[in-house]
Amino acid sequence: MSFKKIDCKLTQKFNEYPNFGVLNDVKVFVSGTAIAGPFAGCLMAEMGAKVLQSEAPTISCGTRGTTSWSQNHRNEFSITCNPRTPAGKKIFKKCLEWADIWIESSKAGTYARMGLTDEVCWSVNSKLCIVHVSGYGQTGPYKSKASYDVSGQAMGGYMYMNGASPDSPPLKINPYLSDYVTAYNACMTALSAYVHALKTGKGESCDVAQYDTMFRLLDNYPVLWYNKGYPKDGEPVPYRTGNRSDLAACFSFYTTKDNKQLFVAINGPGPVEKGYPIIGVGTPGVTPGLPKGIPGFPLNTPMGQKADAALAKFCAEHTCDELEEIFNKVNIPNQRAYEPGDIENDPQYAERENLVEWEDQIFGDMKGIGITNRFKNNPSQIVASAPCFGEHNREVLQSFGYTDDEIDALYKKGEIVTWTPADTARIRHLPDWGFFWDTERQCERIGMEWPLENK
Repeated sequence: MSFKKIDCKLTQKFNEYPNFGVLNDVKVFVSGTAIAGPFAGCLMAEMGAKVLQSEAPTISCGTRGTTSWSQNHRNEFSITCNPRTPAGKKIFKKCLEWADIWIESSKAGTYARMGLTDEVCWSVNSKLCIVHVSGYGQTGPYKSKASYDVSGQAMGGYMYMNGASPDSPPLKINPYLSDYVTAYNACMTALSAYVHALKTGKGESCDVAQYDTMFRLLDNYPVLWYNKGYPKDGEPVPYRTGNRSDLAACFSFYTTKDNKQLFVAINGPGPVEKGYPIIGVGTPGVTPGLPKGIPGFPLNTPMGQKADAALAKFCAEHTCDELEEIFNKVNIPNQRAYEPGDIENDPQYAERENLVEWEDQIFGDMKGIGITNRFKNNPSQIVASAPCFGEHNREVLQSFGYTDDEIDALYKKGEIVTWTPADTARIRHLPDWGFFWDTERQCERIGMEWPLENK
C-alpha cells in the first residue's frame, strides 16, 4: 500500500490558518462552479494561499457533495452570498476588498451585469488581480455561449487531432482535460498578475478561455496546417493514429506476452543503435540499409513497417517485466500503461507520496491524490478537509466587521446559508446523485437512515 496518511484537520478556523508554502499570506477569492476556475484555487491552497470559495445560497458548486469536491477543495474556506442582492453584493465586495486575487468562472459579462465590472472591483481594491475563466473568453461572437470541458477540446482543435485511426471520428480525452489544463493556466495567469501588482501597485484583469488554452497545446500543427496545407473535407485525418505516431516507427504501445500495454520508443540515434539489434532489425552501420547514426524511420515506409513489426513481435514474446528490464538496461524509453493497482503499489508513487489518505467531513476516510507541486524550502501541504457549504460564513463576516446580530439577520433572510454533515434535512437529496461512492457509509456518517425513504 502506497498511501501516505495525512494528519489534517476536519475543519479550519478562518483566522487561524497555518503559515506554510510559497504562497503564504496570499489571499484568493474564488466564485464559480465546476472545475476550470475553482481548481486553480485548489492548486494555490496547497501552496499555502488562503483561499475563500464563494457559492450562492441556493446553488452550490457543481461538484459539491462529490468525491471530486472532497479532494479538490482541501485547505479552503467556504462562504455563501448572492451578489445579485444588495446585502449579498455588500458581502461580495468585502471579499474583493480582502483578496489579492479573484478567480471567477462564468459566461462573459455575468458579473458586469450585476454591476461588478472590473472598474467597480478596482474601486474597491485597486491592487486586485481579476481572473475571468470561461469557455470562449470575454470577447468575440461566442463570448456568451454555454460550454463544458468537451467544448474547449472541440473548439480548440484538440479533438480533431485525436482518434483511433485516420478514418475514425474525433475523440475527447478523459477526464476533463480542458477543465483541468485551463485551471493550471488560470493559476499561472493569476500569479503572474499578482507579481505585476506587487511591482506596480495596480491590479490586472485576465481573460482565460478554455478553447484558447486547448488551442495553445497543439504544438506546431497549426503552423503546418496554415503554411503547408491540411486535409481537405472528406479526406482522412493523418494525425488520428491512436497510440501510434504518424512520424515514427517503434514509437507506440505494444501488447506484451502477459497482455499488458507497454509504450516503447526506439527512436533517435542512441535508442536505434541499441534497440534495433535487440529486436532483430539489424545493427546501424553494419546492416545494409541501416546507416550509422540513423534516427529511425517514418511509420509509413518499408523499413519503418519492418522495424515496427519486429518490435511488436519482440514484445509479444516477452512479459512486461522482462521487457522493462531489457529496455531499461540500455536506456530505451518505455513505460507500461498503469492501471489503478499498478499506481497503488508502485515505489515511485510511494516515494513521492502521490497517494494520500485523509479524513473528510462527508465521506470519512478518503484515499486520493496528494501534493503535486513540490518545493524544497517551503513545501506545499494538506492541512484541512474540504469545507462544508457556507461553513465559514460567521468567521469570515466577523473578520470583515459584521456583528453577530447582523450575521443572524442575514441568516434569517436567507442571504447566507450554512449546512454541515449534521444538517441532514439540507443535504437529504445529495446521496441520490450518481457521483457518490459508498452511499450507505456516507449516510451512516452524517446520521441519515439507509436506505433513503425516497428510494
